[in-house]
Amino acid sequence: MNAQGRPTRPRGDERRRQILDVALRLFAERGFTDVSVADVAGEVGITTAGLLHHFGTKNALLIAVLQERETRNGQVDESLRAEGKDWLETFVGRLEQNEDHPALVQLFALLSAESITRDHPGHDWFVERYRVLAETSSHEMDRLLDPAKLPQGVTATTVSQWLVGLADGLRLQQLLNPGSVDRIESVRAFVGMLEQYRRDDPA
Repeated sequence: MNAQGRPTRPRGDERRRQILDVALRLFAERGFTDVSVADVAGEVGITTAGLLHHFGTKNALLIAVLQERETRNGQVDESLRAEGKDWLETFVGRLEQNEDHPALVQLFALLSAESITRDHPGHDWFVERYRVLAETSSHEMDRLLDPAKLPQGVTATTVSQWLVGLADGLRLQQLLNPGSVDRIESVRAFVGMLEQYRRDDPA
């Protein structure tokens, strides 16, 4: 509160948000390697020292940008689940909403590819992210699908791997050749094919 009893503007939080938005856009356009701290600071309108005051290092900024993307996706998930959608419906809904923010889609594709090398600062983050995704998707698919209805040799884990692989692969094709595929409709069609394998009463 200020002297007049009015709440003060959280300038630190606003500046941090501004830095994240600019870094997200620049990383999406050019990748992590080709963007310097000075590049981000210049577009924000602050000094390099001012940016590092908020994030410490360029690597820390990268992790913050990646986590910001996950936070936004988590908010979308919560909203969709609050509408009564199950995990599969939420998965498709999140992809659909992400399409409205192409910079986020491109950011994830570019940084995930860069981070394949072990010395990339995002490597461990992406490894853990995909580990958690695989674990979660397998668990949720097992809860939704009836193993007795699945084709021989196919498990809930198999289906979850197909789903994640389909979404990732179509994202890459879409970015490389815009208009060549319809990622959302293809994933939605795959999810629709799974209807025949759903449990009558999900666990």
